[in-house]
Amino acid sequence: MAVLEVETFTLVTGIDALAFRALDEQMQEWCYVNRPGLARRTTARANNGTYVVVTLFGEASNSDSAYFKNTDAVVVAWSAAISESSRNVAVYSLL
Repeated sequence: MAVLEVETFTLVTGIDALAFRALDEQMQEWCYVNRPGLARRTTARANNGTYVVVTLFGEASNSDSAYFKNTDAVVVAWSAAISESSRNVAVYSLL
């Protein structure tokens, strides 16, 4: 069954929206190559500075919220821009 992985967070002080967008574009490419079963990944930002990444997977087993701990340079740079204390991940099964 397909699932949505919904991740919310804020950025660390000193990282602006344009810098993060560049990091996220690199992360987007990395995810499509390295996250099996990924069907779609979308990032958005609210007016209050909170970000959301919504990722659709074909199977629940493909969702792995620990992916951000990967040691690949792209993932390390993207993760370093995120305030870890603000990070929240939830996985939802599609109806």
